[in-house]
Parts: sequence; structure tokens; C-alpha cells
Amino acid sequence: MASVKRRRKRIRLRKEEPKLIELYQRKLIEVLKEFRVPLLMLHTTLTVGTLGYMVLSGGDFINSFYMTIITIGTIGFGEIAPGSDTPYGRVFTSFLALMGIGVFTSSVTVIVRVFFKEDIIKLYRVIKMLREIEELEGHYIICGYDKTSAWLAQFLKKRKIEFVVIESNESALKYLQEHNIKYFIIEEPHKKSVLQSAGIKKAKGMIVNLGDDAHNIAVIVTARLIRPSKSDFYIYSFAPTDGAAKKLEELGANRALIPNKLLATRLASYIFHTGSAFISDLFDRIAFGEETDIDILELKVEPGSPLIGKRLKEIDLRRALKVTVIAIRKSNGYLDVTVTGETVVEEGDTLIIFGQPKNLKKAQKILLEEAYRVLEGER
Repeated sequence: MASVKRRRKRIRLRKEEPKLIELYQRKLIEVLKEFRVPLLMLHTTLTVGTLGYMVLSGGDFINSFYMTIITIGTIGFGEIAPGSDTPYGRVFTSFLALMGIGVFTSSVTVIVRVFFKEDIIKLYRVIKMLREIEELEGHYIICGYDKTSAWLAQFLKKRKIEFVVIESNESALKYLQEHNIKYFIIEEPHKKSVLQSAGIKKAKGMIVNLGDDAHNIAVIVTARLIRPSKSDFYIYSFAPTDGAAKKLEELGANRALIPNKLLATRLASYIFHTGSAFISDLFDRIAFGEETDIDILELKVEPGSPLIGKRLKEIDLRRALKVTVIAIRKSNGYLDVTVTGETVVEEGDTLIIFGQPKNLKKAQKILLEEAYRVLEGER
């Protein structure tokens, strides 16, 4: 039985794709292997030359090593090591020069060729970046980098939200570096190993923007195989039509956006609210993530929350945490925008809270921790 289990385990391991960082490490090792022969030849020549001059000089290591370097390097500062100016010394120097110059030239040629053939520094930087990505948590993954993704990256930077860009096109590397994108992977985003290397298991969500429905679907399906829960891992994508958007959402996207429709909706909001331009513009910027000083948070009242059964004036979030409840979405979907201090909070409600981002984060953390403590106490 034990042998059968071990055999099954070996089969599973063979089926698993190797990590992307492992592939780059193997590639780096293969490149470095090409240095073995020239370095061995150079090391042998230095050893033979140094030992030979040490015999001639009676054990003078420093001058013997230096004499070997200037001989095979064709520097030729003269006979430095004691005994090298004797007939035996000059014969040895002649043979060392004939052998060493060829070795030195060949070694340098091979090393330079390898550096030009494979960018070792680039491979090292990629491996270092992949190690840093492994440490990320609660970040977002952006699949595909175009003008839309570039704008999105700017907004995420403003909010200090970490993200990883996956782009299959090598030509995009230049733009990623110009836009100071900290983390990026130049690989096919539909591969399981690539998504895992981007930290999908610890990420908060993913934006799929590959400009093609088939590619978008491939990435979404692969991502959902790794992170099946829509409530734990959010996937947003783009679609050209309502039908395509519906298909992407059925296959795993939380929301598929239609760019032209989204732009038209935003323009319509300005047309419909021309009399209250400032307020409509403010909420518009908040909704689209452009306002960094003010934000809106949705906080669901889970079972065991200390808020259940309390009136808003008893909770007094405005005084305690400097945030304001501006509406409550009930569990049946009804949005109550006429909340007052007498409004009672019920289980399943979603509080719509308005305030500065730092205060909203603080409120969310405190209220969730309080709910956790209450539940632990009941157990």
C-alpha cells in the first residue's frame, strides 16, 4: 500500500508544471555551464604558470602569480619573478606565453560570446523579481498591457495597491520599464504556471485585458481552476458586446465591462446632472477611483457582528472613526438612502460608509475584529 501511494505521488509530481522561477533558474544554470571549459582552461594555465615560477624563484608566490598574469595577458612588464631571467626561466616563459595567450584569448572570446548570446543580468533580474512577487499578498494581476492597462496601473499606484502585469508580447517590455512597472512577467498569461508565478493564490483579484475574447476566456477559465470562489478572488474583464460580456461572466468573470457602453454611461451622468455638477463629478470620480482624498466603503454586517440591533446614533461612527453611514443596502437588495440616527442595523445589511480612505480602512479593520471577538466569545 505504501509503495502504491509513493508511486501515485511521483505521478502527480510529474504532471505538475514546473514553476516559472525554476525554468529561469535552469536557464541561468545552462548559460553558466558554458563558462566551465574556458574557466577551467584559464585556471589550469594560471596554476601551471604560478607553480612554475614559484619553482624558479624558490617559492615567491606573489611575484610568480603576477608574472603569470602579465605573460598570458601579453602585458610584458619584464621579468619580475626571481629566476625568470635565467635560461630555464625564459624557456618556461616562452612556452607559457605560447600556451597561455591562446587560452586567454579563447576564454575571453567564449565569455563575451555567452554574455551577448544570453543576457545573464536580465535572467538574474527576472529571477529576483519572481522571488519578490512570491512575497506579495492581496495584490492584483493585470493580464495584458495597453493604454487602458497603463491608466489602471496609474490609479493602482496612487492608491498604493501592489499589482503584477503579465504580457506575452516581448515588445511591451520597453513600455513596462518606461512606465516604472515594478512587477511584470513576459509570458503567456493563460498558462497555469505563469498565473501561479504571479501569485494568484494570494492575490485579491485579476483584470483580463487581452483584446481578444478567446484569449480572455482561456485566462479566466485557467484562473478559476486555481481560484474557483468568486467571493474570494475577483476577475474583471472587457467585452465588445453584451452577449460576450454575459459569456465571460458565465465562465468565471465577476464582471465583464463593455468599454463603449461604460464611456457612454459616464457621459450620460454629466448630462443628467448638469445642475449639480460638483456633487455628480465628485461621486463619479470616487466610483472610478480617481478621487484619492474621499472614498466609499461597503461593509456587510455578518452574523455575530456587534452592530446588529444597534441604532446608528449608538454606534456613532462619525465621532469614533470619522466616517459617515450614508445609506444601507438591505439583504433583499433594497437601498435605504434615508438613514437617520434612529435607523437600526440588522444582520445581512451592507453599510455604505463615506470618508477618507485611511479612516475607512481603520473602521473596516476595527469592526471586523470586533465581530470576530464576539463570535469567539460565543463559542
